[in-house]
Amino acid sequence: MVNAVIDEKLIQLLQNTEFEPEPQLLKLVKAATITENTHLQKQVRKLLEAKIAEYHENPFNTTPSSSSFSPRDGIALGECNGRRATLEEDQLTRHLLAVGQSGSGKTTLFYNLVSQLDKPFWAFDLKQDYRHLLEEDGELLVLPWSELKFNPLKPPPGVMPRRWAQVFVEMFGHSTSLLSASKNYLLKQTVFLYKLYGLFVETGEPYPSLHELETLIKKDRLNPTSKTANYRDTVLNRIEAMNLVAGTIFDCSEGYPIEELLQRNVVFEFDGLSRDIQNFLMETLFAYVYTYRVAQNHRNQGLQHVFLLDEGKRVFSVYKERQDAAGLPEIDELTAKMREFGEGLIVGDQEATKLTDSIKANTYTKFLLPSGDYKQFQAIAQSLNLTTQQKQAAYNLDIGEAVLQTGNQPPVRLQLDNFHLNKDVSDKELQRLQAENWEDLDSRSRETTPEYTQVVAPGRSEKLEEPEILEDPTNETGLSSDGKQFLEDLVENPFTQLTERYEQFPSTYKGNKAKNEVVDAGLAIERNVKTGQGKRKLLQLTKKGRKHAENTLGLDTNSRGRGGIVHQYWQHHIKHLFKEAGWAAELETYDADVYVQLGFMELVIEIAMGNNPREIEHVEKHLERGFDTIWILTQTKEIQDGLRQRLEDKDLLSDRVVFRLLRDLNTDEIAPK
Repeated sequence: MVNAVIDEKLIQLLQNTEFEPEPQLLKLVKAATITENTHLQKQVRKLLEAKIAEYHENPFNTTPSSSSFSPRDGIALGECNGRRATLEEDQLTRHLLAVGQSGSGKTTLFYNLVSQLDKPFWAFDLKQDYRHLLEEDGELLVLPWSELKFNPLKPPPGVMPRRWAQVFVEMFGHSTSLLSASKNYLLKQTVFLYKLYGLFVETGEPYPSLHELETLIKKDRLNPTSKTANYRDTVLNRIEAMNLVAGTIFDCSEGYPIEELLQRNVVFEFDGLSRDIQNFLMETLFAYVYTYRVAQNHRNQGLQHVFLLDEGKRVFSVYKERQDAAGLPEIDELTAKMREFGEGLIVGDQEATKLTDSIKANTYTKFLLPSGDYKQFQAIAQSLNLTTQQKQAAYNLDIGEAVLQTGNQPPVRLQLDNFHLNKDVSDKELQRLQAENWEDLDSRSRETTPEYTQVVAPGRSEKLEEPEILEDPTNETGLSSDGKQFLEDLVENPFTQLTERYEQFPSTYKGNKAKNEVVDAGLAIERNVKTGQGKRKLLQLTKKGRKHAENTLGLDTNSRGRGGIVHQYWQHHIKHLFKEAGWAAELETYDADVYVQLGFMELVIEIAMGNNPREIEHVEKHLERGFDTIWILTQTKEIQDGLRQRLEDKDLLSDRVVFRLLRDLNTDEIAPK
């Protein structure tokens, strides 16, 4: 029968190819096998042969699903068969993985992705690639590790110490390859340190740092031949090395407020740190944000924030995943959980074989870029479930091309969009562009408790030694005599406005020249204060300026208040107003910016430079301590409204809390009646 012969040929065509007909064509083929219309059968056979030939020429889906071609307001990726390919931003909560050789276009792809995000992102940068995005985003915060302050022992807001101690130990252990017994020893010492700081009685500052943990472990007297002594030595070896190289990062009781940084685009530059330290910082920041989100119940709110990691195997290492004695890495579990709390993840790497099975399984969107090494190519091709024909085509991708797969949809071949960027931001240029941002970041100095001191330095015979924290030398500034004079005056009289400083020089021209010399050397930055009488221009010493003044000029640069120069100016100004009005006023008493004794009443004042969560923490503590009145002074009405909403959300609004604008405050208003 003719019918049977044609039926066999159609079946053979389908059996001898990887081509899977689309639903409409498949229905047509099935109809042809049961019809007696030989003309139709021949036409279907020709159509099927043409489709198979087309597939061999381009084995990727030529009519991709809408998941690869999202609405116009999605993130633009490139072109596929003349159509624009985009990605829905919310899909990043299900994570994205891109694998390709060096120079294949991964970084260009990532530039495109993050430049179009509506939500803030953090990039962990190991090669100084992402600082150059400052050309596109002037608000970008770039933090070289030398400028970073982070205390990994401080629990995130709302997270209990016992919970965070376990997370810290898991991150430290995974990043430094500790086995279970050593991690258990570290956990015991961390919990003991928290006890000495009273964190199980009242969660609050001060918090211990890695420097205090190192000292505590050193003081742990053990039998040198015991197993526990071996665990101690192993842990101490890791912590000593970490503090030796990156001690400046951990030299704080409270680092920069992570919850505030989550509202900004931030590039963390870890180039120049050892592998273990880089891994520890990245993993701990991942864990910090996740546990913070859980504690704040930021669940099912859509995409909130995105992490970008261009060297994925550094955190998601298959070798550590397979290290049975260490247990399943906590970081792998976080990857699967964090999507529910609005955290997206963009991961790239050159070597798919070195990535964990977890990260490959838990990424919804995958990009395969040109890969010269066949072993690495096979690993990611297998993850995408590519057919033999698709693998052959994908192995010959050109630079700028990629294979994209979203979920279980058929993969498509893309011509990726280019992204032109001048990579010319040097360290010196970065200092100039970011000095003001760095100075605005707030951290708290390290402190100890009497209980801690008693354990590590018992009795009077033993003095508690400060750990040696190494810093790189600053470059010679070569200031002229006028420049040195200007810097000395800046240290001794920090609140003098700029025009008044010029009066000590023979002319305004010479004064301005000296000022420019100090600013151009990166020793100070200009700041403006808006008062009721107009604008006042001040200068604020940078970290480099403080070091130069101390080491070269022998000057004392201890700050005269909290925060930057603008915040300190207002602290002193308000203190002066109250004293002038006849009241007793002090700075930094009871952890308030200004404390005022109003007869039988106590007033505490917080000067809020922004709508920040830490301001609410201060108010909460003042309310708990029972102060009669709490003033929150702000520069703008917008900051007031934001803080008022935060207080309302935490049910802290009270008649005892009063909002005022800084510019409206004057002596007549606060004078005794």
